[in-house]
Amino acid sequence: MGRAGWLLMVVAMWGTANFLMKVVGSRISSASGVLGIVIGYSAIGLWIALSGGGRIGTGVGYLGALAVGALYIGGNYAYLRLAQREDISAIAPIGSLNVVIPVALGFLLLGEPMTLRKLVGFVCALAAVVLLH
Repeated sequence: MGRAGWLLMVVAMWGTANFLMKVVGSRISSASGVLGIVIGYSAIGLWIALSGGGRIGTGVGYLGALAVGALYIGGNYAYLRLAQREDISAIAPIGSLNVVIPVALGFLLLGEPMTLRKLVGFVCALAAVVLLH
């Protein structure tokens, strides 16, 4: 699959998952929701590993992957809690501000270039959240 296909998959799957968190969040507890997410992550991860989609790592890389998983689960838990109380049309745009963190950290810690185009996109993303909220 090419870059566009993978990007489309990310948008479609994450967008649908965010919507389903609202639907599911009103029917089960946050703890049950997180358990479902963990099982879902585990099932997909196992399928990828067993199908040859990647080798299972050890050491620092593995610990980093565990940290990523913990951060995703923590974020999903917070999103589920919000989805139980708020309209999805309000929390989804705010939740999408998560793009600000990797862009900023990529610039600050990894030395990735901050082009005018990226800066304008950054500002537009913030403006979109304000307008949609």
